[in-house]
Amino acid sequence: MPAETNKAVSPLSWVIITGLGFVMFVAAAIVLMIFSNKSANLSPQVYFFLLVFVALIASGFLFGALKAHAKYSGKLYNGTLALGGPAVIFCLIIYFGLKLKPVADSFDVKFIVFGDESKNELVNGGLLKALFNKPDSARIENGVVTFNEQPANLLGKIITVTPAVAGYYRQSQQVTIPIDGRTPIELHLKKQADSLTVSGLVVDMEGQPVPDVLIVLANGLYKTNADQLGNFSLTLPIKDGTELPVRIYRDKKLRFNSTQIFSSKVPLTLQLNKL
Repeated sequence: MPAETNKAVSPLSWVIITGLGFVMFVAAAIVLMIFSNKSANLSPQVYFFLLVFVALIASGFLFGALKAHAKYSGKLYNGTLALGGPAVIFCLIIYFGLKLKPVADSFDVKFIVFGDESKNELVNGGLLKALFNKPDSARIENGVVTFNEQPANLLGKIITVTPAVAGYYRQSQQVTIPIDGRTPIELHLKKQADSLTVSGLVVDMEGQPVPDVLIVLANGLYKTNADQLGNFSLTLPIKDGTELPVRIYRDKKLRFNSTQIFSSKVPLTLQLNKL
């Protein structure tokens, strides 16, 4: 019967393997130190996977030089577990890696700004003002606004934000920054009701102001009176550029009847007809 071949790895081979493992471990450690701030933003699952990988590099190649053993005695969780050799190195790296997990010095705060409660409409344009350690503001683009590189001590804190968006109420809100520093914060704005302040002047055929006339808009839905100088002003629940029928009465006689375009930018001049 032929002699059994000895397949054991020679000491020199284990020295080479261990040396390569040591180099890989040092390289991984340097990368983690250089990118410690970014590694702090890794998800717990990814961080744990990388930690196990580093632990295997540091201990796995020592099995040829050191004898590893594990012994458990007792009943379930009250028993005693004894480890020796590379297994100890592996467990120590996992333990201290989780215990000393790097913490980011800064993080980005992301807001998603909706124009309603149903999340069907994203706000585009305008500013979002936030009171961090100091006031800051950023433009809302396609419903998203991001404040970069905020200090890590703000995680889990309550801050005040104020939207400045045309067509929406400028109401301050208090929000809590997520403790993980990655979850976006949702904001829901409230639309302003349509409102338009219009003004104008009532004149006669010669262009002279006519005082104390009654101005009726939208077939009696809105009414106002001109002052002693023929001026009038009122606020209407309409959009800029809306057309409405206008009637003007002087001494209870209809002196003007026409449709007008209302705008807050262009005052009206209404000329009465002859009797």
